[in-house]
Amino acid sequence: MERQSVLKVPSPKENNGSPAKQLGESTTGGTQIKSDLDFPLVLDHNHQVATESFSILRSRLLSVHNKLGTRSVVITSAEAGDGKTLVATNLALSLGQLASKRILFVDGDLRAGTATQVLKLKNLPGIGDYLQGIRSFESVVHVTEFSALSVVPTGLVPNKSLPQILEGPRWAEFLEQAKLKFDLIVVDSLPLSAPVADLELLTAPCDAILFVVYMRRTNRQALQRVNSRLDPKKFLGIIVNNADEIYDYDYNYYSIRTQGKK
Repeated sequence: MERQSVLKVPSPKENNGSPAKQLGESTTGGTQIKSDLDFPLVLDHNHQVATESFSILRSRLLSVHNKLGTRSVVITSAEAGDGKTLVATNLALSLGQLASKRILFVDGDLRAGTATQVLKLKNLPGIGDYLQGIRSFESVVHVTEFSALSVVPTGLVPNKSLPQILEGPRWAEFLEQAKLKFDLIVVDSLPLSAPVADLELLTAPCDAILFVVYMRRTNRQALQRVNSRLDPKKFLGIIVNNADEIYDYDYNYYSIRTQGKK
């Protein structure tokens, strides 16, 4: 049977009302999260091209972090289905694997919570609980098997509580506490097409924004809405999803180099 890499997180029982373990402590009995065809993760070594692509993105983001002091990055897209959650989740995992910085990944898409569902964290307390004052910062931050990576799921988000719970001071306070414990915060968010105020509220206290576009699907009108809804000064760059046709990398290079060594 083929061995598959997994991401382990503490089980709901271990975190019920108790503070999260500190970075570097081991976690046992956690939920196992496996890469699948619908949502491949960089933990699965079968996806070499994707893994290398996220390594490039990781290096560029760390370069910006080191040069400009960027601490918090929101990842969004024009529409649902463009791949923002895929990018945000894998970027956080790639950063966690490198382990050169303390990384916090936050599922800030409180309406869909796709990252929370993919990582099987739906039953854990999360950012929604903190924003309502139900949980402390420590109780919604969950360590992973990677000592440098922690995750904050959506948690409890009651109907009709949005965008009100983002309008108060607690989101900004959460980020300030996170900066005391982590070097870089990656936030998955709503797409730009969502006709709600959540995205503006999420990005307001954050340092930078990365925008995901889907090759040959994202239109110019969607890109023009970026400047009208978001602060252009925070715009860090564009990530092109499904871009194989414009980047013809030679992935045979590695095998050729290996075969050439004697």
